[in-house]
Amino acid sequence: MTKKLLMISQNFYPELGSAANRMKMMFKAFRSSGSDPTMLTTEPTYPNQSLFEDQSYFTDASLNKLEKKKIIRMKMHGNKQNSNFIMRLVYYIEQYVRLRVFLKMHNDDYDIVYVSSPNIFIAWATLFFKSAKHPTYVLEIRDLWPDSVNGLKHINISLFMPLLKYLEKKMYNSADKIVINNEAFRSHIQKRLQRKVPIFYLPNGISRNELITEEKYNDFSVIYTGNIGYAQDVDKLISICLALNDKQINVTAIVYGVQADKFRKAVRDCKYIQVKKPMDRTACLTEISKHHISLSILESSDVFMNVMPGKIVDAIGVGTPPISNISGPTEAIIQKYNLGFARRQASIDTIVNEIESLKYDEQALSIKAKNAREYRDEHLIWEDNIEKLMTFLRKGDRDDKYL
Repeated sequence: MTKKLLMISQNFYPELGSAANRMKMMFKAFRSSGSDPTMLTTEPTYPNQSLFEDQSYFTDASLNKLEKKKIIRMKMHGNKQNSNFIMRLVYYIEQYVRLRVFLKMHNDDYDIVYVSSPNIFIAWATLFFKSAKHPTYVLEIRDLWPDSVNGLKHINISLFMPLLKYLEKKMYNSADKIVINNEAFRSHIQKRLQRKVPIFYLPNGISRNELITEEKYNDFSVIYTGNIGYAQDVDKLISICLALNDKQINVTAIVYGVQADKFRKAVRDCKYIQVKKPMDRTACLTEISKHHISLSILESSDVFMNVMPGKIVDAIGVGTPPISNISGPTEAIIQKYNLGFARRQASIDTIVNEIESLKYDEQALSIKAKNAREYRDEHLIWEDNIEKLMTFLRKGDRDDKYL
């Protein structure tokens, strides 16, 4: 019997970023496997709404045909990218209400409800009002909330943390199954469970049709792609890029996010730094594959150090060694398999020196690139990993520790 599946996510095609791509790959995989998925999401606004005013990012014809049929976009009055905290809160409350109405209207239409968090409001709206007879509810955790918000320097939610931690615990215990994109999340969640809930680890990955292998630029070059938000250490990133510019090392930055303008202004007069506009995933992966090194620089908070950023996955996916100040499981993977360089809170000088040493050591750089491709083929191919996810969703009677 065909499983009817409702997927709920704030981020989806054609938005940029790893969250939207993750949901897109899942949706397409479910369809190709014979399931009947419906995606409930919002109008594309990430990294900003104006980017999607024309159809230039709607490049997937197979998905475009499903708009308003199997891809349902909630019409929101507000803007989730609003810089005003109160207005963003109003947006999320509206989203919460609209989602509750949809679920009430379609309570008996689906066998599985798969909700991806963040944002946290859609997870609450989905899980906190389950009826006695309900579909299988699967909660995907891509970020540990509220810890990730509490770790941001510009936001103080300490007063509300006891309530938010209670709601976090309630959310985990309301799910029938849980999917995580980071192995470091497992112990955090298990400590808060009052009963056994199967947990499955599904990392971000790369599709077989995205295995791009481009010739590297003649001149040694470094690339930074993606969001520069509050989880990224923009000051350290600027300092690293300026130091590389002083050493006449080419840097390409394809950036967006709330701190991207600060970066652009800081490097606009640098001869060896080129800033490019955001581009679709295929073009971005192609650009990454042409560079010799990929940068990922995060804030030093533990909640950010214990993730695997999409930009690192993308770099490994196209055989470009990542260089990062990250720690936790990602640091361990990069070191164990010699995929690039990672060290907890690595200093500016350490990162710059590592990049410069690889510039002059072609053999070491080549080995890391080869290791990255081999690790990708073994661990990060979407088609292989999603097949295991579908098995987990059908059975789900055990706590899978590894893919």
